[in-house]
Amino acid sequence: MTEDEQRASDFIAACAKEVSAYILRYADEAGLERSSFLVSVAAVLASSALAAQPEDQLGAASRHIQNALGLIHCLRDEEADNPMPAAAANAGFTAPQPSP
Repeated sequence: MTEDEQRASDFIAACAKEVSAYILRYADEAGLERSSFLVSVAAVLASSALAAQPEDQLGAASRHIQNALGLIHCLRDEEADNPMPAAAANAGFTAPQPSP
């Protein structure tokens, strides 16, 4: 990963953390179940992100989202097979890069 890619990844992670906290506060204020609300908002955001893509980038954007979702399943499968602290399991995690 280049320095620019690492910087972008760091900004994305910080943004996601802040936005997640904000979304969870909305759920709390509305008296809704937090994880379901977060998933619903994430689905709408993913749909909006795909809708905003130019036609020639739609496939790559869709694969990027699918890869991110797949990583979660892979990490959970690995944790089930080999339990370890979350910090250790996520060490060295980098966001998937879309195919050129």
